[in-house]
Amino acid sequence: MDYIKYHYDELLKLLITISSESKIQLEAHGIGNAEEEMATDLLTHFIEYKDELISAELITIDHAKAISEIDSFFSSHDNDEDESFWSGIETHPDWDILRRMAESVLLLMEKDNLTIKISIKNTTSWFSNNITCQEIGIDLVEKYT
Repeated sequence: MDYIKYHYDELLKLLITISSESKIQLEAHGIGNAEEEMATDLLTHFIEYKDELISAELITIDHAKAISEIDSFFSSHDNDEDESFWSGIETHPDWDILRRMAESVLLLMEKDNLTIKISIKNTTSWFSNNITCQEIGIDLVEKYT
């Protein structure tokens, strides 16, 4: 059961990240491709554990349907014509649609009182001064604390 709670918390963090402005999305994912990482994280924390999340009563069937729509939206961009989507988190208009979708899911789940706190620790690799390592911590926090 603890692993399901872990995936639930990570799902909440992800939904908050998807609902956030691009600056926060990029910060939460650090070095790399935030667009692809959010889609992959949805597979990892929701698609893989959807049934268990429902069984544990952490999400309802209605929540799962709404979150699945976000996954479908990502999947609808899995073609060569949508290259600009996968590199356009700051400019592509479909990212605004995704942000609103995630915001609606958080409202539906009654989790719109939560936000994320991001902490980043950059260190230079011990074996090469040209490589930076990032440790990114993301915590769930209440908006009004």
